[in-house]
Amino acid sequence: MDYLDLKFALARKGYTLTRVAMELGLFGPQSVQQVLTRKYFSARVEKRVSEIIGIPLEKLFPDRYLAAKHRGRANGESVLEKTRDTRRVS
Repeated sequence: MDYLDLKFALARKGYTLTRVAMELGLFGPQSVQQVLTRKYFSARVEKRVSEIIGIPLEKLFPDRYLAAKHRGRANGESVLEKTRDTRRVS
């Protein structure tokens, strides 16, 4: 979705950029606009917009969030196993 689609989807739910900014305690609607136009990133703004319009983050911001089925490791190794320090302390 592009910026205008997101803005329209918010309007359909009764929200403006100003209202979203106020709910999140941001300075103004420009903060939300810059996230929706992808000039800046804010997980907090992205998550709130996703909650308001009812579309998962993976669909709204596919360049930032991978679909859940693509998050696993190819060899089945967990993230913890991959990052665990193998040195032993004597």
